[in-house]
Amino acid sequence: MTPTITLHVLGSGTALPSAGRDNIALAIDTPAGLWLIDCGGSVYHKLLRQGLDPLRLRGLFLSHDHTDHVYGLTALLFQLKLATRVWDWREDDPALHIYANAPTLATVRCALDAYRIDLQQPPVAWHELPQVEGHPFAEDDATAWFCTPVVHSRPTLSVKVALKATGFALVYSADTEPCESLVRLATGADLLLHECTVPEPFDGHSTPQQVGQTAARAGVQRLAIVHYDPELVLPVPETLAGIRKGGFTGEVLFAEDGMALPLDV
Repeated sequence: MTPTITLHVLGSGTALPSAGRDNIALAIDTPAGLWLIDCGGSVYHKLLRQGLDPLRLRGLFLSHDHTDHVYGLTALLFQLKLATRVWDWREDDPALHIYANAPTLATVRCALDAYRIDLQQPPVAWHELPQVEGHPFAEDDATAWFCTPVVHSRPTLSVKVALKATGFALVYSADTEPCESLVRLATGADLLLHECTVPEPFDGHSTPQQVGQTAARAGVQRLAIVHYDPELVLPVPETLAGIRKGGFTGEVLFAEDGMALPLDV
């Protein structure tokens, strides 16, 4: 029996957190280890709260360098350093792999330098991603990873994760307005995690109706709304109505902090 691969929502909110939703961070738990997608909030703490071992982290994908997507990285690396003094770090591949575009790597490395974070325990391997459509950038025994640029106020990458055992495909939009590159990346995906940050059209972000249009055009099976807060955008019923108006008729999930979604069942 194939072990379950699960998506854990560590943070589901917009750049302005609320009492129930923190900044965006996602974790994918695979038999080969843990992966992070964006790194807002207290990630080490949230992994523990969801029963996940932070020392199983293999890699991190950072979509862009807006504060709410990356500021948790300095604390995470500091906490991993403290943890490796108590527990043994893995021996097969000691590096923690961090993938991002050039400006994002520059920003987070500047922050780490400012805090004087030791990057030798555990060792960090930096991987610069190009702003190129469908770029394959990582692979392990369970997953294959691809990125594509989207349209935001800073250079930003969306990401696709393909599960090798089942062919299941997950796509995370990152922060973006509607764009053809995201439609192409998400075409036929089993699950599209799409930001929904604004009630009216606004450069660099998507409205509920625009999210529905993107999901419908890509022909995705399920849609999960992230980077969203009903108190700041629109209430859930109105958001769902906008998605339907955009043409998407499939299942819609509203991601919440602490949610766990099995991906291969």
